[in-house]
Amino acid sequence: MQEIVSKVLETEKAAEQSIQEARARAGEIRAQVDREVQEKLQQAREQAASRSQEILEQARSQAQGEYEKAVRQSQDENREFFRKHEQQIDRAAEAVIMLVIAPEWS
Repeated sequence: MQEIVSKVLETEKAAEQSIQEARARAGEIRAQVDREVQEKLQQAREQAASRSQEILEQARSQAQGEYEKAVRQSQDENREFFRKHEQQIDRAAEAVIMLVIAPEWS
């Protein structure tokens, strides 16, 4: 009987030691997984920041291109307007010059 109790106690002690070892290993695995998850999250953040920067640069470049296109178009339209109305502009300028040189009220 004493021998059976000793064997049961030894078995319980061995089982307890196995449980402790399993818990320790599980803790190590959990810590490793946590580190890996944090690394992956950091990589994802860095990739997202990089992609956001790329998108922002593309948007800026596109906006600059659209702005320059609008400026060129406006300048072309202005040149065309002045070309089409050159005679009227010249007559108006001459009328203003005449008013300055020889005002009607004098």
